[in-house]
Amino acid sequence: MKRTLLLFFFLSGFGKMEAQYNNNFWVFGDSCGIEFNNGSLNNFRSSMKILRGSASISNAIGLSAYSSRSDFFITLNSKVWNKYHQQMQNGDYIYGSGWYHERLFLPVPGSDSLLYLFSCCVTSSCPFGLYYTLIDLTANNDSGAIVQKNVPLNSAPAFDGLMAVQHGNGRDWWLLYQRWSGSNFTTGYNNFFVYLIDSSGINLYSEQFVGQNHSTNGGHLIFSPEGAHFANVSLKGLIQLYNFDRCTGLISLWETVQVENLPPINYYYMSTAFSSDVSKLYVSEYSTTSNPSRLLQYDLTAPVISASKTTIYQFLDPSIGVGDLKLAPDSKIYLGCHDEIAFLYPDTFYTYINQNLSVINQPDSLGLACDFQPFSFYLGGARTYYGLPNNPDYELGAWVGSPCDTLTVGQAENDEKNDVFFQAWYNHEWNMIHVNASKLKGKSGVLRLFDVEGRVVYERKVDVIAGGYFTGEIGMNDVAAGVYIVSLKTEQDKVQGKVLKF
Repeated sequence: MKRTLLLFFFLSGFGKMEAQYNNNFWVFGDSCGIEFNNGSLNNFRSSMKILRGSASISNAIGLSAYSSRSDFFITLNSKVWNKYHQQMQNGDYIYGSGWYHERLFLPVPGSDSLLYLFSCCVTSSCPFGLYYTLIDLTANNDSGAIVQKNVPLNSAPAFDGLMAVQHGNGRDWWLLYQRWSGSNFTTGYNNFFVYLIDSSGINLYSEQFVGQNHSTNGGHLIFSPEGAHFANVSLKGLIQLYNFDRCTGLISLWETVQVENLPPINYYYMSTAFSSDVSKLYVSEYSTTSNPSRLLQYDLTAPVISASKTTIYQFLDPSIGVGDLKLAPDSKIYLGCHDEIAFLYPDTFYTYINQNLSVINQPDSLGLACDFQPFSFYLGGARTYYGLPNNPDYELGAWVGSPCDTLTVGQAENDEKNDVFFQAWYNHEWNMIHVNASKLKGKSGVLRLFDVEGRVVYERKVDVIAGGYFTGEIGMNDVAAGVYIVSLKTEQDKVQGKVLKF
C-alpha cells in the first residue's frame, strides 16, 4: 500500500463531531439551483454560470459549497462559492478543464468543518492530472476559505469520470480516478487508481487493471445506490459494469455490455445512471449526425444485458443536445439538455429546452413504464446546459454486518483470559501472511484461514514451541485478493485476526 501524502498536522485541531453531509442541494448550469426537501422540490438561484460540469455539497442546515469553472473561455478560473453564493476567500483559479465529471467534494474524515475538493485536468488546457484543494467552511467568519489549493496527487491525463463512494465503515471514502493517453484516441487504458481518504490523509491504495480498454478522455462513472457496483461509459460507446467491495476497495468486472465503437462515431455516450433498485441502467446517447439523440434503458436482471437495450425516447428536435443523467434524493432520474441553437446563451435566450430538466419518474420500471417526461421540471427562470452536479452519495453510510474494520491489518481478537498475544499481517512483496503468537497455553493446534463467508481456504496442524511461542506463514499465491480471518486454535487457546490481501 503506497501512501501518497499525509494531511498536514493541524487537522486534529478541528471539530470532533463529523458533519452529516447530503446531496439535497444541486447547483449547475446558468444559476440553476434545486433543493430536494422531504419530497418537495424548491428552486433557488446560484452565482454559477457554466456550460458543463459542477459539484455541490450540503448538510442538514443547507447548502455548504459549490464549484465549477466560472468562465468557459478562461480554463484555470474555476471557483468555489460558499453558502451565501459568494466566492470563498482564495476560492479562484482551481484546476479543471471545464468538462462534466472532473470535480467533486468529499468531507475530511474526522472533521466537521473541512472539505476536500478533488479536481482533474482532462485536456492540456491545464496541467494534466488529479489535484485536491482543502476548504475550511468555518473560516473567514463562517464564509469559508481555501486553505490549500491545487495540490497534485497524480500526473496521468484524466478520463472525465472522477467519482467516490463511502467506505464500508461509514467514515472514510474511496476515490476512483482513470487516465487516458493525453494525446491520441487510439491508445486504450483499463486502469483504475483507487485512493483511500481517511483521517490520516489521502492515500494511493492501489492501481487495478479491470475490464475492456477505453481510448477517449470523455465519459462518466457512477456508483449504484448501495455502493456495491459502478457503471462506466465512454464517449465512443463503451458500457461496462463492475463490482466494488467497499471494505477492501477491490474492483471486479460484472459485465461488458458494449465495447467501444469503431470510427465513424455516430453517437457519444455522455452519461449513465442506475435506478434506485439497481435493476435498470440508463444511458444518454448524443447524436453526432443528423439522427436524433436518444435515452436508452438496459435491464440489469436480463440473462444478456446487452440484448435488453430499449430506446425510451428519441429527441427529434436537432437543437437538443442531451447531457448528464443523475439519480436524485426523490429516487427519480433527471436529465440535463443544452439548446444548441446558442453555444453560450444570450441574456434574452430562453426556451423550453434550457428552462427545464427532463425526468424519469419511475426508473425502476421496465421500458416505457419508467414514465419519462421530457422537459417537465421547470427551473424557475434559470437555464440548464449539458451538465448536472457530479456529487457522490454523502448519506450511504456503513455497510452493516460487513468486515469493514479490516483495514487495521493484523488486528487480533486475543484470548484475554490467557493474555495471549496474537498478530497476523499480509506481506504484499512475498505474497504471504505472517503469524506470530506468544503466551499460548496449549502444545499443539490448527492454523486455519477463512474467507468472509466462513469457508476454510487453508488449514494445517502446528506445534507450539517452548515458552508458548508460535510463528508461521500462510502462502497466498493461490488465494484471491480480499478479506480473510486467520485462526489459531490449540487445546487451551483460540485467537484470530482479520487480514486484507490487496
